[in-house]
Amino acid sequence: MLSIRSKPDALNYSLSLPPIEVASTQAQITVKLLDGTTEILEENYSPLNHFTYLVLKYSLLIDDLLTIDRPEADLVTVHEQGCRTFTVRISDEDMTINLAFKVIKGFYYRQPIDLEFITATSWLNIALLPQTVRIHQPVYLTAYPAEAVTVKVDCVFEDSTTALLTYTTLQASKLQTLDVSAYLIQQRSAKKLKQYTVYAVNSASKVILRKQVFIVEQYNHVVDEFFIFQNRLGGFDSLVMSGEQKETFKNETSTAIMQEEYIVEYAGTHSRTVKKNTGYIQSRQHRQLLIDFIFSKQRYHLLDGAFRAINLKDPAIDPTKNTLNDFDIEFTYQDTMLAYPYIVQAPNFLKL
Repeated sequence: MLSIRSKPDALNYSLSLPPIEVASTQAQITVKLLDGTTEILEENYSPLNHFTYLVLKYSLLIDDLLTIDRPEADLVTVHEQGCRTFTVRISDEDMTINLAFKVIKGFYYRQPIDLEFITATSWLNIALLPQTVRIHQPVYLTAYPAEAVTVKVDCVFEDSTTALLTYTTLQASKLQTLDVSAYLIQQRSAKKLKQYTVYAVNSASKVILRKQVFIVEQYNHVVDEFFIFQNRLGGFDSLVMSGEQKETFKNETSTAIMQEEYIVEYAGTHSRTVKKNTGYIQSRQHRQLLIDFIFSKQRYHLLDGAFRAINLKDPAIDPTKNTLNDFDIEFTYQDTMLAYPYIVQAPNFLKL
């Protein structure tokens, strides 16, 4: 006979997935892990005795099975592989128990916590306080609503007039990222946008996903660099670095001696390293974004009009309390061909 002392909740984060603790009066236990209907593994255990609980930990394995893709050009990107249903099937000679649960890739805090309430009422983003954004900055909000919702946007323009926009809809029980960049909101009005607030309501017009305020600032193309990254909550956040930037282009050459007289270069490894200063840290929320950025495994830099995957070199954030702080972030591009700078094409003029 099987006895379960601990099991995952109905909704979990992968890296805080509670272990399963099971005991049996029989000499052998068979455990299977299923991803939907696909069997991932099967293992047999021989308990020490029927008083000792077997502890099964699947957090790291399930985290590796889940993936969250970078948002594309769509207004709403659904991450089908970022949240899935798993089943642990435990059996002995007397009985079989199926433990089914949903898992979102990421981490919030150590469970148990009420993740169903948190995801039903909050955006899955690090920055939840009012924040400043540049007009051309990519800005995202990620959600896992418990019911279908309609996204609304309250706009405030520079002439002090306001407008309420019905932006889009989000599906129930789906992990999805919404593009709420300022330029997309600006396209819906001829007036200059000053501030906008994004929130979601249900069919009864009740606010379900809390209001997120964005204050629009102008883009300085000389110093502003845009980055996006997958945060620890399963969503995507963005940030701006506006400090000094230095780029290093390097060619590590390989040579050989030919005919005992000539040294010939036969190969070279090209690299491009960027050192970007963050600019002064404006708030605790700004610091939290930077920390999540350096801990993320999926980061992108907006370069030449496209998102380019980057690798950081030994990143560290070491703020000093009660002082103005700024940090240098050094990174390289995963695509080695980006070591070559973009060639600016000459404009074509119509000849009449």
